Amino acid sequence: MKVLKFGGSSIASSKRIKNVIQIIHNAVRNDKIIVVVSAFGGVTDLLIETGLKAEQGDASYRESLAKLEERHRQTAIELFSEDVYQDALLHLKKEFTEINNVLQGVFLLHERSAKSADLISSFGERLSAYLISRALTCEGIDASYVDARKLIRTDRNYGHACVSFEETNARIRAYIESDSALPVVTGFIASANDDTTTTLGRGGSDYTAAILAGALSAAEIQIWTDVPGLMSADPRRVKEAYTLPIISYAEAMELSHAGAKVLHPYTVRPAVEQKIPLVIKNTFDPENPGTTIVEKAVEEGGFGSVKGISSVNDVVLVDIAGSGMVGVPGIASRLFASLAQAGINIIFISQASSEQSISLAINPDKAEKAKAIVEKEFASEIAARQIERVSLRMGMAIISIVGDKMCGKPGVSARLFETLGKNGVNVFAVAQGANEMNISVVVDSVEEDKALNCIHESFFLSRNKIHLFVAGTGTIASSLIRQIAAHRDTLRKELNLEIEICGLVNTRKMALSKDGISLEMWESEMQPHEAGSGIEQFIDNIRKLNLHNSIFVDCTASQVVAAAYPSLLGSNISVVTANKLGTAGSLALYQKICSALRQGRAKFLYETNVGAGLPIIGTLSDLKKSGDVIEKIEGVVSGTLSYIFTMLKTGMRFSEIIVEAKEAGYTEPDPREDLSGADFARKFLILARELGHKMNFEDIEFENLVPEPLRGDISVQEFLEKLPAYDSYFENLLAEAKANHAVLSYLGRLENGVVKIGLSQVPETSPIATLTGTENMISFTTGRYHQNPLIVKGPGAGAEVTAGGVFADILRISNYFAY
Repeated sequence: MKVLKFGGSSIASSKRIKNVIQIIHNAVRNDKIIVVVSAFGGVTDLLIETGLKAEQGDASYRESLAKLEERHRQTAIELFSEDVYQDALLHLKKEFTEINNVLQGVFLLHERSAKSADLISSFGERLSAYLISRALTCEGIDASYVDARKLIRTDRNYGHACVSFEETNARIRAYIESDSALPVVTGFIASANDDTTTTLGRGGSDYTAAILAGALSAAEIQIWTDVPGLMSADPRRVKEAYTLPIISYAEAMELSHAGAKVLHPYTVRPAVEQKIPLVIKNTFDPENPGTTIVEKAVEEGGFGSVKGISSVNDVVLVDIAGSGMVGVPGIASRLFASLAQAGINIIFISQASSEQSISLAINPDKAEKAKAIVEKEFASEIAARQIERVSLRMGMAIISIVGDKMCGKPGVSARLFETLGKNGVNVFAVAQGANEMNISVVVDSVEEDKALNCIHESFFLSRNKIHLFVAGTGTIASSLIRQIAAHRDTLRKELNLEIEICGLVNTRKMALSKDGISLEMWESEMQPHEAGSGIEQFIDNIRKLNLHNSIFVDCTASQVVAAAYPSLLGSNISVVTANKLGTAGSLALYQKICSALRQGRAKFLYETNVGAGLPIIGTLSDLKKSGDVIEKIEGVVSGTLSYIFTMLKTGMRFSEIIVEAKEAGYTEPDPREDLSGADFARKFLILARELGHKMNFEDIEFENLVPEPLRGDISVQEFLEKLPAYDSYFENLLAEAKANHAVLSYLGRLENGVVKIGLSQVPETSPIATLTGTENMISFTTGRYHQNPLIVKGPGAGAEVTAGGVFADILRISNYFAY
């Protein structure tokens, strides 16, 4: 004997009912079965809504009832031949006459008791079970319509009745022995000893199936629904969620109580007693094996044998706190008793070991009532300030990780809290059962999706996912996107890393997608945004998406974008930037960035701000962290200026070199920006700030190589035309350096808190004299590297090199998020 239960989504239309009939056809070939059905999808909700309208004296309840009648009548037309339809129509009219009479009474009295509410709700299953039993008979299966009110007896706790199993089991066995037809049983509903209609709670059709199976010692219970089984997480919220092939009764119970919607919380109880396997299967993919629930599951889950993650959203946390609670017996007893007497269910309990606070999670519709009850119960303690407050935290969510083999596995809690911490998700309360099968945390409901995704990724997926939001779409950003696309497969295979670009913005257009933007077609996905609001709107949307492992990547040269860094970091969004206007901008902005970093968990990396793709910032940071003392930093940190002075040694004229460098893309569109030394100075300002010097740009001494007459408001073309007149100046400087066995270089030096930048004669034996092309070089003279300075040398210009440095910073942050 097997019991097959079909949910509302599985029978929501005549087409779906025909699919269910085929499943039943296949099942009866091999086994004797009982079928349990829910109401058609959405019908129970509409019945409840109709009852509420009637209670409020809203005559439009009749329109809602008419829609229900028409839906069932139309289903009958599509399922039956004319003669069968006419017979079925008589039954439908009888049922709708009864429900109309009930609703008319509610309408006239403006009163809908729990008892009448259960009766109203019962019609959904009564109608669906009848129609499906007739449809099966039409398809050659001897089926009978069974009203579960004749089989299942309960108390009179309307809305959530408790089953009287002894009488119920006897009734079920007697019925099965007396009728050989295939029973099609109404789920969800039952009856009390006075024959009034009761219900088993929303989702109670699962429970009905388990009650029948338990009474008959069935071989299996099959729950047919619209998902492929119990999932590792809610697939609507966690895209990577997957079907759990096998789990234990205990795990299923924990998951269902913790919010998993596939299984009714009470379903597993009768199955556990009889050790009956439950199988969750997909009506729309019958060949999928689904999830099997048994006494002991041998298959391992994720890290620490965590099997699943579930959540209960929109709960209220009731906090009771006060030093007068410490060591006082009976506080918890009075608290729970007072709430129980008021019929308030407690979902979650947490108490500090100091006994100074207790936190409870309850449904929001009971929050104010619960607060009033607790304040009344402890009125004397509140007046004496032994209890300082009873407060409500609205809009919370409970997230639970579940697994029966978590017991005794070190590191599960550590991984959970580390994962949440790295993503800036604050935990308000924690609870863990003594069996170590469930660890639950309370978080703000706005963080629920982020928390679910980062926990799922941490415990169940070997692949880490990073979400990028890129500001700027120029040469650096374009190069970065190409590099990510080219290395995507390698990152997946070798680093188990998935990088998704979820946002792009420039001064005119924007693209956003939580599921990722095509790396090949990204330009076509960008749409115009409102002028002047691009970056603010973009950052606001990043916050609203609230994706885990988010990194903001700044490939602009915008002061406005740089000014947003503290806010981004304060929202636990990490920042990678090639824009120097944050680290080399105003000292106030730099200090705000540092403050945001100290207060949060986000990361801020800016290696390309000084040496493009060279590890200058990283090397300096490592030296400081290891306790070395930085005595002096000097070098060349401009690929453009390095190229100019290395080419000057070949005999080319200064003006010719500038033209060639501009055509090769080594300079800014206006070469004077490079020749001014301002960018060079900003890089040394960053190094100085890294060493703790509170310097502004104005504190940097640097030499401007643009001849003074050419610094005015003249065009680039005019500048280039007039520049040859100054070639002799540089030729003389070069000749003087040669005479001194030196080379001419534009050099920066940071020593004793002072920065000096300008033309210098560098000895031919110096490593700086060996620079070629656009190479940069920094030397660190330190306590450890005193006689032989530590040198970092390599290419220092070009979009590809800079994009590579940005890419490397992104990967460094991905390592921080990885587990």
